[in-house]
Parts: sequence; C-alpha cells; structure tokens
Amino acid sequence: MQIKSIDDPERHATEVVKPLLVGSDKEHEEAPVLLKVLVLGSHQIEQNQFRSSDEVFAELDQEDTSSTSA
Repeated sequence: MQIKSIDDPERHATEVVKPLLVGSDKEHEEAPVLLKVLVLGSHQIEQNQFRSSDEVFAELDQEDTSSTSA
C-alpha cells in the first residue's frame, strides 16, 4: 500500500475512497469510516488541536519505561 499526504481530505475524497472500492465487502464498509477519520483529523489540524510526533513518541517512551520498571 502506498501512503500519500493529502492536504485536504474533503477535496480529495474520491481519490482517497476510490482504491478502497475495489476491495472486499468489509473494505467497502470501512471506507466511509476511514474518510470520516481523515476529515476529523484535518479539522483538528486546522484548529491547531494536535501534538507533534516528537511529543507523542516521548510520551510513549516514558510510558514504556515506567511500565517495564514496575
């Protein structure tokens, strides 16, 4: 599977969903859900409601370290 960056999921909805329409029934059911997740994520980015990947990975590393030392 090839991953591409999409600047505006709503504008590129057909491009995002079209490859999923060739798959199985399960993939057909998941396509609208995936599109909704992409749109919600896009809106969160527009509203500056996100954390950097560095923050997320640092938090995960910290949780991993604390769970292994317990």
